[in-house]
Amino acid sequence: PFYFTRGSLGGLSKKTADVVKLMDAFGMDLVIIETVGVGQSEVDIVKNADTTLVVLVPGLGDDIQAIKAGILEIGDVFAINKADRDGCDRLNVEIEMMLDLDSREVKWRPPIKRTIASKDQGVDELIDALDEHFEYLEDSGELESRRAERTRDEIIAMINEQIGRYVADKIVTSDEFNSQVAAVNERESDPYTVVNGVMTSVLK
Repeated sequence: PFYFTRGSLGGLSKKTADVVKLMDAFGMDLVIIETVGVGQSEVDIVKNADTTLVVLVPGLGDDIQAIKAGILEIGDVFAINKADRDGCDRLNVEIEMMLDLDSREVKWRPPIKRTIASKDQGVDELIDALDEHFEYLEDSGELESRRAERTRDEIIAMINEQIGRYVADKIVTSDEFNSQVAAVNERESDPYTVVNGVMTSVLK
């Protein structure tokens, strides 16, 4: 499957990965994940997608938002939609400048495509760029490594979730834990000591 996102990042459901795998099992060749909102976790989409498409619009402050959210670091392909608006050239230059500042050793330089979706302009070129990136992932072996890392991250997240549930169900409801919290309130202890004690009991 081949995934990408539209717009600013963050706000993915915890079950997004499960839904994607379900669609993959049904034989879907293309799965599109659209995210909304800036400022939660811009890496969420990377953990669920092979290709990340970042769509920006000139004149809406997207250049500043992109830098603040860090999405320029995770985009595989960039699209400037509503490219007939003022500020398109400036936004294009700013994206190029940010890409030039990327110190990572990468073999794929994200292309920047201009589109006017309402007039169906530039859409074919954008699709070609997405296809080219997916071909690059397959040919370079990065597709396999990305998916392996995604599987690892998913398992770790599930372990963390189970541990969190155990702590919530078994420890934080206990009288001993409540006594430790009271000790912190009375300044007879501190949160770090309580946490270390909880971890010691969990790891026994």
